[in-house]
Amino acid sequence: MKLITRLASVAFSAFVALPALSQEYSVYGDSLIGHITPCGWLREFLHRQQTGLTGHPEALSYPYNTCLWAGEIERTYESKEAKDWWRYEQTAYYTDGLLRLGYLLGDEELIKKGEDGISYTIREASPNGRLGNKKIESLWPMAVFFRAMKASYDVTHNPQIPAALEKNYLSLTVNDLVYGRRHIVNLEGLLWTYGQTRNPRLLQMAEEAYAKGGFELDAKACASDDMIRMHGVTYSEMMKIPLYLYAYTGKKDYLELALNAQRKMERDHMLPDGVQTSAEFTAGNDIDIAHETCDVTDYTWALGCFLAVTGDARWADRIEKAIFNAGPGAVTKDFGALQYFSCVNQVIATGSSDNNEYRRGKTWMQYRPVHETECCAGNVHRFMPNFASRLWMRGRDNALVCALYSPSEVSVEIDDAACHVSEETAYPFDGRIEFTFHTSRPVAFPFVFRIPEWCGKAEVTVNGKRWKRVLRAGTFVEMNRRFRSGDRVVVTLEMEPEVKTVEGQGVYVQRGPLLFARAIAAKVEEDTTVYPNMSGKRSGNAAFQCLSMTPAEPWNYGVERSRLTRENISVAVDRGRLSVGYPYDPHGVPVKISIPVRRVKWDLLNGTLNPPLPEPGTAQPISGEERIELVPYGSTTLRLTVFPVVE
Repeated sequence: MKLITRLASVAFSAFVALPALSQEYSVYGDSLIGHITPCGWLREFLHRQQTGLTGHPEALSYPYNTCLWAGEIERTYESKEAKDWWRYEQTAYYTDGLLRLGYLLGDEELIKKGEDGISYTIREASPNGRLGNKKIESLWPMAVFFRAMKASYDVTHNPQIPAALEKNYLSLTVNDLVYGRRHIVNLEGLLWTYGQTRNPRLLQMAEEAYAKGGFELDAKACASDDMIRMHGVTYSEMMKIPLYLYAYTGKKDYLELALNAQRKMERDHMLPDGVQTSAEFTAGNDIDIAHETCDVTDYTWALGCFLAVTGDARWADRIEKAIFNAGPGAVTKDFGALQYFSCVNQVIATGSSDNNEYRRGKTWMQYRPVHETECCAGNVHRFMPNFASRLWMRGRDNALVCALYSPSEVSVEIDDAACHVSEETAYPFDGRIEFTFHTSRPVAFPFVFRIPEWCGKAEVTVNGKRWKRVLRAGTFVEMNRRFRSGDRVVVTLEMEPEVKTVEGQGVYVQRGPLLFARAIAAKVEEDTTVYPNMSGKRSGNAAFQCLSMTPAEPWNYGVERSRLTRENISVAVDRGRLSVGYPYDPHGVPVKISIPVRRVKWDLLNGTLNPPLPEPGTAQPISGEERIELVPYGSTTLRLTVFPVVE
């Protein structure tokens, strides 16, 4: 397969040869960011990100209003707890996000900002080849910055990138990769570089480092059946390392370690919006505990690695659940403010509403452009560009893979034939997905798409005729045919509302990949309080405000489980809004679900904190039955998602 490369200096119609999959045992490859065009609601989300915080570093304040990785970042405006490497980790997150966003939207200013950092980093390498700031000892920031370099290479094919990375990793010892917080995550970039250069020393170093163990999620921790309580971001970052080792060695033991680590995370810590508890540590599946916004990005980045390496459709389902729900739910809909901690149930969001044990009563659950610790304010820029860059993947035998569903286009060359595929859909708000093929001549190749595990009934047509093939939920389907210009493949996925139970806590409603919640009307005010924990940081743009949101209507609802029958749950779909508008706007949601509820005795904790869910059997009704509407979780800020059960 050959791929079209979208570069500022090269016309869109140019073609470049694509090497074989560098990860020998991977099923799919995820290097198509330069060939994907986001459309529809996804493009609007990315545009709002572009005109929101990503395009306004002055609003994010320190360290994002600096030169980033294109120079030395002076240490200022940091809390006493800040480590010397923090500002480079944080700006590496931001650089990766803004660079991918630039590629996806064709924003030359963002592209230049990201590429300037990469050029400087390569140019200013130490004499022994070491990349990154020379004044800090931590190797973790470079593990993050590698991802921006990979994104650049996927688009530009600049040979300086793998060459510089090879020298960087060869300058390290095995002990360097093991001893140091998250240093082992550098194996992600090291193994990618091995795939490009085939230097056997790199693979040897990776296996030796992982075998040493002693880091937080080593092979022993992955292999056990014990619950793991550790920093949520670190869990996500480390659980994929044995997966990469499998991808380059084919050793099944590595694969089993990664799969078991992920299984335990999902079993022990998963929340209904698709992300694990992490405030800041994993803490079971108590829905009153938040997750870091960082984890929306880092967990789905890890799942994308699981998807590409294994080709298992379940990872795509999990990515979509987190991206369509937890991600948008943690930001304002103009991408002008974000939460550091975000909860599935949050009925208040102010500068003192954090109900988590960590930083209790502080600013961490407030929607604001500037945060005490800056990592989430950098990492938030990555989750949707990462998602968009993996919508389409490549497989073996010239396979073109629609790995994740969203409105988009992809342009490739297969067997010397130009092939452009448009994906028209309102997914995840609607289950109809239409693919139209445009080819320069008839060309045969496998087209791969997915039937999600939540889908009870699916149908596929080709040029209006039903495609007679057994379609199993939770699998990728391969269509082998000679495609001609004008061919149309329509995938229809039935979406039915489902009532799910969080054992011993409450119930919630989902439809397809979307979680639904009661949007709580809020009194929204600018919060101009000067909080001492901000260490002098403030938004440098008056249009980007810190917001105080308090409930402006009753929110204290419970449900009688026996009343949540299919007959009592109604779904209203506004077909007009599916095709126009922005579906995450609170007043523009195209799908609503109505359920019967009763108000229960339930109040804010101490009048200022997000309250815990009533214990099972303690929710006392204080009214008769009424009906309320639920909307997609990602369209909410204040919300009630998991309802207590009225006995």
